[in-house]
Amino acid sequence: MTSASNSTTRAWEVLAGVADPEIPVISVVDLGIVRDVRAEGSALEVTVTPTYSGCPATQVIEASIRRALADAGFDATVRT
Repeated sequence: MTSASNSTTRAWEVLAGVADPEIPVISVVDLGIVRDVRAEGSALEVTVTPTYSGCPATQVIEASIRRALADAGFDATVRT
């Protein structure tokens, strides 16, 4: 497994622990909001798709994702 592959695998594990702010018993991964995680050099790029257009929780979700990944030692960008 490559370093990039290790990073993305670990990032998915971290993201599985990020709760949806509106339904906190479900993670953003389980809900299908996280679409992709890519290693871009030493950083990660996470692509998310809100459950619906104009979702008021989108900014909270993005901030929660960035915080969780930063706490795990990743430099991440979140794209919608």
